[in-house]
Amino acid sequence: QGGMRHFVSAPYLDGRALERLYVELIDAAADSIEIVSPYLNPTPRIEAALSRAQARGVAVRFVARVRLDGDLGGRLMTELNMLFVERYADRYEILEYLPESVVLHTKLLVVDGRLAVVTSANLNRRSFYHDTENGVMVLDRAFAARIRAVIDAYRAESQPATPTSYPVRPLARAILTMPE
Repeated sequence: QGGMRHFVSAPYLDGRALERLYVELIDAAADSIEIVSPYLNPTPRIEAALSRAQARGVAVRFVARVRLDGDLGGRLMTELNMLFVERYADRYEILEYLPESVVLHTKLLVVDGRLAVVTSANLNRRSFYHDTENGVMVLDRAFAARIRAVIDAYRAESQPATPTSYPVRPLARAILTMPE
């Protein structure tokens, strides 16, 4: 059956309900998870859910802009993205969206080609811990196919992100990998 749900998340008021939703959606995946986000700094709970999905044989794919030059906090966010690539490029397909004239601002999640999330939430800790976010979740194969077509268009203009392509600077590594 199909359906649609609008959500608004205020993590400081709702006990991080959006993070719980993402974990549940990822844990429910049987075949594939496709994520588009400019930022790749998921919460530990979302990282754990992605690892569980991958261990079940779920194909996990990302499209992102790894280098965020010109973005507010671009250097720091770039280093976080590069750490993610370094940590997970051998487990997940991670593609970098290349066109420099276009900012990748899209945030999408498609699970098993049947559920699509279009949201303001980045795949970063700030979105799940601090920011008010908004989005729609649609359970409908036809809608999910339309969102996957958008993702495929991004993929066509992307290249694989590998750790050797994106070396993390030692000082950034020391700062960004400190225990929470």
